[in-house]
Amino acid sequence: MESDTKLQSSWWNAATVGFHFVPLAPVGVQAGPYSGLASVKVLGKDYTRILRLLLCGFLFSSIFSSLYSCDGLFPAVLNLASNALITTNATCGEKGPEMYCKLVEHVPGQPVRNPQCRICNQNSSNPYQRHPITNAIDGKNTWWQSPSIKNGIEYHYVTITLDLQQVFQIAYVIVKAANSPRPGNWILERSLDGVDYRPWQYHAVTDTECLALYNIYPRTGPPSYAKDDEVICTSFYSKIHPLENGEIHISLINGRPSADDPSPELLEFTSARYIRLRFQRIRTLNADLMMFAHKDPREIDPIVTRRYYYSVKDISVGGMCICYGHARACPLDPVTNKSRCECEHNTCGDSCDQCCPGFHQKPWRAGTFLTKTECEACNCHGKAEECYYDENVARRNLSLNIHGKYIGGGVCINCTQNTAGINCETCIDGFFRPKGVSPSYPRPCQPCHCDPVGSLNEVCVKDEKRARRGLAPGSCHCKPGFRGVSCDRCARGYTGYPDCKPCNCSGAGSTNEDPCFGPCNCKENVEGGDCGRCKAGFFNLQEDNHKGCDECFCSGVSDRCQSSYWTYGQIQDMRGWYLTDISGRIRVAPQQDDVDPPQQISVSSLEAHRALAQGYYWSAPAPYLGNKLAAAGGQLTFTISYDFEAEGEDAESVLQVTVILEGNDLRISTAQDEVYLQPYEEHIHVLSLKEELFTTHGTNFPVSRREFMTVLASLKRVLIQITYGPGVEAIFR
Repeated sequence: MESDTKLQSSWWNAATVGFHFVPLAPVGVQAGPYSGLASVKVLGKDYTRILRLLLCGFLFSSIFSSLYSCDGLFPAVLNLASNALITTNATCGEKGPEMYCKLVEHVPGQPVRNPQCRICNQNSSNPYQRHPITNAIDGKNTWWQSPSIKNGIEYHYVTITLDLQQVFQIAYVIVKAANSPRPGNWILERSLDGVDYRPWQYHAVTDTECLALYNIYPRTGPPSYAKDDEVICTSFYSKIHPLENGEIHISLINGRPSADDPSPELLEFTSARYIRLRFQRIRTLNADLMMFAHKDPREIDPIVTRRYYYSVKDISVGGMCICYGHARACPLDPVTNKSRCECEHNTCGDSCDQCCPGFHQKPWRAGTFLTKTECEACNCHGKAEECYYDENVARRNLSLNIHGKYIGGGVCINCTQNTAGINCETCIDGFFRPKGVSPSYPRPCQPCHCDPVGSLNEVCVKDEKRARRGLAPGSCHCKPGFRGVSCDRCARGYTGYPDCKPCNCSGAGSTNEDPCFGPCNCKENVEGGDCGRCKAGFFNLQEDNHKGCDECFCSGVSDRCQSSYWTYGQIQDMRGWYLTDISGRIRVAPQQDDVDPPQQISVSSLEAHRALAQGYYWSAPAPYLGNKLAAAGGQLTFTISYDFEAEGEDAESVLQVTVILEGNDLRISTAQDEVYLQPYEEHIHVLSLKEELFTTHGTNFPVSRREFMTVLASLKRVLIQITYGPGVEAIFR
């Protein structure tokens, strides 16, 4: 809808200046100008954009509901002045009766009926002689009036202050003069605390005075705004005519750059509890101007000075509660006399400025006319009522949302039923969740049963995700010589529970079905009467090695070595990774998260295939390359996740993972490993760096120990290939 659209309707009276929708005025609120206004033009001012933004969510009729739609929720715009506390520092007749004369009745050529001067007396029993400041907001045909400058030049300087009693978002201010011209020089100001006031708009008699008095270049013609928080000076509303009943329309939103979708600057600029009109010069006839410039008003004929004073018959402040796009209603609480947002979208607080407890999966955000934002429930599997948002958790895709996707950063607090974890998905120490039991079960965690003699501690494997080395959930961590789910019996090669002493044959080096009986039969690379040591040229005796020991590799210098007890170091660096083809001639940089150093890299499969049509590989940076002989027998660990670029796709995908190592003119690779993965789910892939897991790339020929170590001695490239079904457009991490 264009901003200059006019709506024609029999509901409003075209003879009035401010169109009134009296049936739509909220209960207890005086139906003042724009209290129920749709899109209209008043005195050439177009309020379409203001009301389209601020009245969003307030359904006027089927006509308006078809014209205006929004995603955010906003309460109705009300005339906030009607419920404000209003004060002034000067009112006529406060110090006793005083005479005043209407300027319009003393100007030649003006048709006047019964011209006469009148009395203003605040203590009079005649209500027509009293003009208190409350008349400016009572919605009646009465007015406030200041002392005339007959009483002194100081009465050019008069201030009116409105206390709205809480902070609101202000859309416009309209001031209507009564029996005098509009003010000449004055400032409209705002404040949040009633102490620190900041200008909204300057007004001056002439453009020259904008610069001379306020040090602001004048904005000529009707007021316009180049920035959301621009403060202008205008002489547009300080003209001498009309001599009475003139109006001033100050728009604080309409015409500003982000009026349709307010920026933080505009929202801050329009927030106020206190509004102050600081009058600084009464508008006079040009013929009287020179006289006032050279004489004290008290020296001038009272017939002249009684004509000059301020009068205001109505101040309208169009605004609404600050509910940040999360409430369609903001009723007045009769007890506190304050309006309170009726929050929706799972938001809470007086201004809907925070997510409700348990709804922190996504960070709180303000809604706008164009954007609907809701607080989303955390997925605590029914085991916690509160949570908080963690940006780092969100960035690493560690929090599972209620839709089964790893989107958001909700972290559950005070998990019950012996559960723990970001989503209360695992168990506290001493408990485990059996295989096949969902975290949503009423009591998913069962006590561990770890034998105090054979177990390292009372903590067992908590769930399938944390299961390692073939241990099932509930399996305890055993001391050497013990085995079993509860570590309550002797391991192979040991006998005599609870002492579990070594058998005569090594359980790691022998092939005996029971190492405690019969003669010891050693594995291929093992020797000794008990099969307890590696043969010369071999090392690292392990039970899960079918040959028992690994062959030494000493770069041809020697064929003898021995096992060491050094621990493996760790390289973890996400800087410098790139995508390439098998030839390595093309490089594509992936996206990195904004953590320094980065914790995650990602790529759009669509963009990758444009540059690397024959398939692409993740290529490791320099810290992973060079002489890596010490990595033999260690592990290469990486995490995989993905999400679809198109909406509505959430089917499980089968990914094939292959690792390629290149060095010393050899290229070796693992067999394709299938991974079944849901969108946003993380898979931790662990590859043991052992020669039996590799073949010569492109063949089925096994890799010898010498070939494997030759590659590691001068590692040139580490490539990770992840393939998936054709036509899948996804973001891979």
